[in-house]
Amino acid sequence: MPTLSFWREFLSAFTKGLSATSGEEFLKAWESSGNRTALYEGALLKNVSETMGLTFKKEEFKVDYTFCTIDDNGYDVPMVFIESENIATSAHHEIRKLCCLHAPLKVLIVCAEWSDEPDAWKHGGYKNQALKQWATQIRAHNKAWPSPSTTGVIVAEWNACLKYYATAFDHFGEVVDKHRVIFEHGIS
Repeated sequence: MPTLSFWREFLSAFTKGLSATSGEEFLKAWESSGNRTALYEGALLKNVSETMGLTFKKEEFKVDYTFCTIDDNGYDVPMVFIESENIATSAHHEIRKLCCLHAPLKVLIVCAEWSDEPDAWKHGGYKNQALKQWATQIRAHNKAWPSPSTTGVIVAEWNACLKYYATAFDHFGEVVDKHRVIFEHGIS
C-alpha cells in the first residue's frame, strides 16, 4: 500500500469531519485540552477510521489512537498510529514514539501558535522550528531503524480564526505533502 495515498485518504476523511463540526463544538473544544481530546476521540477519529474501513482503538500499545485492519486470524494489525499533544513545542516525545512504531501511516495532531505570517504571533510562530526538529528526528530514527512509512502532521491554531494545517514527511524526513491550510473556520 503506497503510504502517501494512505495519508491523503486519512486527511480527506479528517477534513470532512472538521467540516461537519459546528462552531459551537469548536468553541467547546477550545475551552480545555480535555474537550479537544473528546472532540477528536468522540467524533472525528472514529469516523475517519470507519471511512477508511479500519477499526478504532484507544490506548492500544500505549499510543493515543490506533486504526487497525483485521487479519484472517482475527488479529488487529495496526495501519495508522496517532499521537496527540496539546502543545506543539513539547511534541518531540510523541514524534519519537511514532518513529519507533511500524505502520504505513503515523500521525501527530497538535495545537500551536503556528502561522509564520507577519504579525500573526509576536514570536513569529513555531512552524519552521517544529517542522525542522520533527524532520530531523524522523531522519535520525530511519538511519538507525528503517521503516518505510509516512508521518503526517496536523496542527490546529486559533488566532484570528480557527485553522488546521497539514504536512507529511516520508521516512527520510523529507516533505512529501506540502504544508498547507486544510480547514478554516471563521469563528473567533
